[in-house]
Order: sequence, then C-alpha cells, then structure tokens
Amino acid sequence: MAENQEGPSLIENLATVTDAIQTMFPNGKIICVYELNETEYKAVQSNFRAVDNQHTRFSIDMSGLEHVFILENTGIVEKVEEKVPEKKTIKQKLFSWFKSSGSSVK
Repeated sequence: MAENQEGPSLIENLATVTDAIQTMFPNGKIICVYELNETEYKAVQSNFRAVDNQHTRFSIDMSGLEHVFILENTGIVEKVEEKVPEKKTIKQKLFSWFKSSGSSVK
C-alpha cells in the first residue's frame, strides 16, 4: 500500500534554493526578491511569525542569504525601480561638465 507523502515544505525548498545559490556564488552578497499574488503570499507568510501577517513585505535570512517576500500590486517594486538612475547619454555627460555652479570669486 502506498503511503501518502507530502512534498518538501516551503522551508526545506528555501533551504535548497539557498544552498544552490551559495554554491554558485560562494563570495556573493545575495538577496532574493519574490513578488507574489495574495494567495501565494499568504501561504508563505503562514510559515512565519504571526506579527508579519499584517505587512505587505517581510524578509527572512537563511545562512546569510536574505529572502524578501512582497505582496504584488503594493507599489514597493515600483518604488525600487524609480530609484534606479537613468543612464546618461554621452551628450548629457559632456554638457554636464560645462554647467556653471556659480563663481567662487567675489
């Protein structure tokens, strides 16, 4: 008779991912970001502290690798993307050298 076996838990899967990433990049400082729909987010959140249940973002540290979970459509990812500066063209870089910052001689 076959036993009803469940698959690995979320924690075990995150540990496997953590181990694999640390094997690939042993000297790297790594942060994994997961933007999840509400159902998946709540399923992950249920594995951790109850205090995190009211938040739209939380993170866990596993062996020095941070896993960040974000509820989708909360605007957090867009805020991070806004902070990434636009790349300047060569023309913009050249003109920025000649901008006057005012005279230092009075």
